[in-house]
Amino acid sequence: MALWSSRAALDARPAPRRYHASRGTGAAMHEALTVERDGGIATFTITRPRVNALSLDLLESFAEELHRAADDPEIVVAVWRSGLPNIFSGGYDLADSGPSPAHHMPGERTVRVRNAQTALLDIPIPIVVAVNGPAVGLGLLMPALCDIVVAGRSARFGLPEVQIGAIGGAGHARRILPEPVLRYMMLTGRRVTPEYLQQCGAISLVVEDDQLEAETMAIAREIASYDPVVVRNNKISLEMLRGVDDVATVYAIEHKWGAAIRASRE
Repeated sequence: MALWSSRAALDARPAPRRYHASRGTGAAMHEALTVERDGGIATFTITRPRVNALSLDLLESFAEELHRAADDPEIVVAVWRSGLPNIFSGGYDLADSGPSPAHHMPGERTVRVRNAQTALLDIPIPIVVAVNGPAVGLGLLMPALCDIVVAGRSARFGLPEVQIGAIGGAGHARRILPEPVLRYMMLTGRRVTPEYLQQCGAISLVVEDDQLEAETMAIAREIASYDPVVVRNNKISLEMLRGVDDVATVYAIEHKWGAAIRASRE
């Protein structure tokens, strides 16, 4: 990851821009993904009836647009939301995997899904995700890779792979779920409430459904009000510190990214 050692000029931000995501590979734009940029915030909305299933093409469009947002020095934070009123995401689009739900994804598809997931970790801008209604399978695992998860009270989280004869997701789910909760969810396939996950320390905030969008955007605006270099370097530092217990290593990492912040002010 590159050091963010120079502050972007943010004085003349453009008016909000809304567009459908298009991939730099030359592929047709994905109609399910809309991105709006305003005031340092890039808002990603996925609207794919009936259940916001995450197809390979959609995942790749999402990943590419996340990288585009991160490459824009005016963008400080990203927001991910559902454009459907009663569901966040039903998970991976099984139609992309073959004729049977139990069909294992071939290696190429596995790599494509992993690349999309990695984008959530690699980009240096924080991602705030607003979860409304069910978020299951990949629809839970992708938010688990984000920085701040805000859930409405109607949200329900599940890992139903055992119910369809599949396996996978434990590695990403462990980022937010304690081991007993992870095993309970993966071995039973049961859905849990946002209150339950908040008590476990797995999600950031639970709000009333009618306050979900307002609270999510309030968090994003607060982050966007800070120095972009400071925000980005904090995000990078936090990722590098994950799983690090050695005090000297922790100090060295924080010193490196703190030095980049100081250099940006010279």
